[in-house]
Amino acid sequence: MKILLMYKIILFITLLLFADCHASNWTSQIIPQLKGGSIVVQDPKGNTIFSHNAEKKMIPASILKIATADAFISKLGKDYRIKTEFYLTEDHYLGVKGFGDPSLVSESLSAIAKQLKKKLKSKSGVPLKGFWLDTSFFNSNLKIHGQSNSNNPYDSTVGALVANYNTINVHRTRKGLLISAEQQTPLTPTAISLAKKLSAGKHRINIGQNSKLTLRYFSELMQIFLRNEGINVPLKIINQEMPENSKIIYTHQSKPISNIIKSLLKFSNNLIANQLFIILGGQQKGAPADLNKGRQAVSEFLMNTIGINHFTLEEGSGLSRNNQFTANQMIEILNHFKPHQDLLRIDKGRFQAKTGTLKGISTYTGFMLSPKGESYPFVIMLNQSKWGSDRYTVANTMYKGIFK
Repeated sequence: MKILLMYKIILFITLLLFADCHASNWTSQIIPQLKGGSIVVQDPKGNTIFSHNAEKKMIPASILKIATADAFISKLGKDYRIKTEFYLTEDHYLGVKGFGDPSLVSESLSAIAKQLKKKLKSKSGVPLKGFWLDTSFFNSNLKIHGQSNSNNPYDSTVGALVANYNTINVHRTRKGLLISAEQQTPLTPTAISLAKKLSAGKHRINIGQNSKLTLRYFSELMQIFLRNEGINVPLKIINQEMPENSKIIYTHQSKPISNIIKSLLKFSNNLIANQLFIILGGQQKGAPADLNKGRQAVSEFLMNTIGINHFTLEEGSGLSRNNQFTANQMIEILNHFKPHQDLLRIDKGRFQAKTGTLKGISTYTGFMLSPKGESYPFVIMLNQSKWGSDRYTVANTMYKGIFK
């Protein structure tokens, strides 16, 4: 009996020593890989397995989109839909009032045109004079800190009325023929004008730096889709608040916000993130919506609902280097977002997570998926990274250390 007890004690001590050695091995590998960065990893019950520099303020980059998504869902609900209102003014303009719906793509505009055909049928004898666009829900001339004036789609700016994410996708053939690079999107006069000097190949043009151009492009698309339904609207555009006596004829509702956020987190769309950031500000603080109201709404959510303080929030997409959060703060945000974990994409079969990348910045946060199907929250924030693959090196070392 004594021999058996002694054997059990020896076995227990051996297992403890092995576990310590095993943990020490992988954690000692990770610290040099961080290069001054930070990490936190927890077990499914919220106990911290390992952390390093967890209170160091870092630039989150695009993992900040989780905070924006969490705030929006928590305040307005997963089933919230963003409306776009259509009017007929007294002097027969087709009025459109935008509320920031970032999902107004060609398929949506085509469906809207079919609905408007039904509403305008009885008024077919009175010709429409043009488009009356009301963008007053958003403050004018909004500029996101961290955006440049480049032609990259991620530098496209926000607006109350946005078509196709304020981008134009065109293809110039080797023979010089210009066609739309999207079957569902017609080639408009604005697209043709901007693509004249492009080289052969596919190009996505950012038009979001010019508010007049974005509204013209929106109107051109609507004009073509309406024409397909037998409704002619001249390309005369008035950008003012909707006249008081205008009659609302149709309200378009976006897909549930959970669908939009899933796309946001999958493709890391900066425009969608900041549209939602600003919309939430407008809904919580009143119109006109702007970045300051968005900052107030999301900051109050982070402080009052999640319970974190002493962070710096500039905008909602992670483009700005002024955004500053610690790994501990990001893990708190992630844990609050856990009921919506399904909105994050599965990455490499091991992680359900979101990446973030700026020059010299590489971040990664989400849930490690254990072989038993459990979720382990983690945050990795690197600030001396030359490659996006650096975060995966850290993440894989962590995964193998914990589960193998």
